[in-house]
This record gives sequence, structure tokens and C-alpha cells, in this order.
Amino acid sequence: MDLLAHARLLAARLPAVAAAHEAERRLSPAVVDALRADGFLRILLPRELGGLELDAPAYVEVLAALAAGDAATAWCVMTASTSTLLAAYLDRAAAEAIWSAGPTPFLSGVFAPTGTATVDGDHLRVRGRWAYGSGCRHADWIAVGALADGGPRPRHVVCFLPVADPAVTIDEHWDTLGLGGTGSHDLVVTDGLVPAPLVASVFERPPWPAGALHRLPLFGLLATGIAACAIGVATAAVDHDAARLAATRPGAEPPPSAALASHAGLVARLGALRAYLVDVAGRAQRAVEGGRPPAATRGELRLAATHVAGECAAIVRAAFHQAGGAAIRTGHPLHRALRDVETMLTHRMVGERVLPAAARAVLGLGALPPDL
Repeated sequence: MDLLAHARLLAARLPAVAAAHEAERRLSPAVVDALRADGFLRILLPRELGGLELDAPAYVEVLAALAAGDAATAWCVMTASTSTLLAAYLDRAAAEAIWSAGPTPFLSGVFAPTGTATVDGDHLRVRGRWAYGSGCRHADWIAVGALADGGPRPRHVVCFLPVADPAVTIDEHWDTLGLGGTGSHDLVVTDGLVPAPLVASVFERPPWPAGALHRLPLFGLLATGIAACAIGVATAAVDHDAARLAATRPGAEPPPSAALASHAGLVARLGALRAYLVDVAGRAQRAVEGGRPPAATRGELRLAATHVAGECAAIVRAAFHQAGGAAIRTGHPLHRALRDVETMLTHRMVGERVLPAAARAVLGLGALPPDL
């Protein structure tokens, strides 16, 4: 069975546990076990480490399928899998040691350099606090960004630490509008000592794996994953709207034409957004199979992700309002869908701030920022 088929089967079970995920601020142990067993934690891991290295279009489809069942589950898969991309920038032997020891490790990663690192012999001494540690309650390892000294200016590095390290604590205060089940608590490291082989730098060294996946822009793939999650949430919202319209009682009047037309519009808009994101992801994948992607490809990937995420949120809003007063109640599927997708839009990778840089890249106007 292929991974997309596994994703659809798991997604069919997820609505039954979505409320518990939100209440507990974490995924259920059974869901985490399924993610490990079915390979969802290895979808972007290098093949050299036993990973699957899904291509970008397949990545979109798998995340969208999971998010149609539960946004929090898909989000944790998205953040954990994009964190595994950093394995390509670690010392290879260190990466092999992490991913060859027992079950596939669950990663919780925060790239933002909100920590500091100082050289201590052949280690870095790391301190800091990192917000948005999605999936940290399930994690075996954390990967956290820091500004390291030891040169004319601070270097942006990402340090890998086992969650069992006494220097690592999780400050549990994730109480948010949506995506409650991701348990994106703060990660805190107090005087952690990280060996040099467990320090990655995406700006200073090329990735060591041979696969084309690792030539895709890391931030573009992250943004694409967020948009894929939004597609899944919008899909569930449109499906709920369809079920509402189809639930006409015997002898009752059929849904009015205006309601049917509105639903048809949502179906068409969602289909166009999915096709657009998959198409752009596919063109980016084909570009990297021949080498590094051109600037225009990098720009279009970010443009597509930002546009799709925003428009999926608009679809969810429309489905929410078409459901009427029933949807305002806590526990209603569209109530959760609206909160989840609005929370997704706060992620800086799909914020409108990226659009000027994306447009410059598409038009070939000047140098690009490193996070495009």
C-alpha cells in the first residue's frame, strides 16, 4: 500500500480523536504509533538514512489527506518531516547514529535563532527559549536555531539535542485559538552541551545527500507543507458543506439554488487551488532534478504557498457562514476548521510579507533573501 493510501485510511479515523487532541494539547499515543509505523516521520528523510524522500507533489497530497482528518496531526507530520530535512546538513555519521537507533525518531524543530551558542572546545554550549515547538510532547529529539559566536559575526546554526538531555525542558503553556492538538509548547535549553557533529548550518554548507529533494529550497518546501495542510482543512470544510446540503429530510424542499451555487463555487475554488499548488510543486521538483532551482522557481513556490493558504482560509470561512448558527458551537467541525486554518495563517512562512520578495524572484529583479 502506498503512503497516500495509508494517509487516507488514517485520516478516516482522525475526526474521532480530533477533540481529544485539542483538549489534551497533544496527539494520542495510538496516532503517534501509527505515524511511526506507516512511515510518516520519514517522508522527507534522506534515502541514505532509510527515508522515503517523497517528491514535492506527493508531499502535498499526503499532508492534505491527513489534514482533512485532523489538522493537528498533519501539522505535526509537516513540522517533524521538515525538521528531518536538517539531517542533510549534519555530519553524516551523526545523522546515521540518530536515525539508525531503534524506531524512527520524532523531531520537534524550531529554526528561528532565538537561542545563543558559544564555542566550548569541540562542542557548542547552547541556551535559549524557542516558541512553537510543535509535537514536542512526542519528540525524541529537538532541533533549535541559535546564533553562534566564534567569527566576525554570529552564525545561524541549528543544534540537535535529545529530549532526555537534562538541559532540555518543555514549558507547557500552549493555549491557542486553533491547532491545539499540536502541543506547540516552548522549548527551553539551559546550558546544553552539543557536540559539533550535531550542529547543522543550512547557510554555510551544502547538503550531503544525493537526492533531488535536498536541492529544493528548504523554506519553500516548509511553506508548501503549510499550504497543503490548509488544503486538507478546506477539503474537510467543503465535504461538511456537501453533507449538510445532501441531508434533506424526506418531503422537505431541496436546498435553494443559491446554496447549491455557493457550494459549487467552493468546490471549484478548492480544486483550482489544489491543482495550482501541485503544479508549482511539480515544476519545482523537475527543476531540481537538473540542478539548483532558478530564482523564479523559488519565488513561485513561495507565492503559490502563500496564495493557497490564504484562499483556503477564505473557503473555510465561507463554509462556516453557510452552515449558519450551528457552526458557532464548540465541537462543531467547522468551528474547529475555522480556528485551525486561521492559526495556520499566522505562520510567517505564508505571511504576506514574503510576497514582494517572491515577486522580485519571479520577475528576476535583484538578489534574493536567504529565506526565500
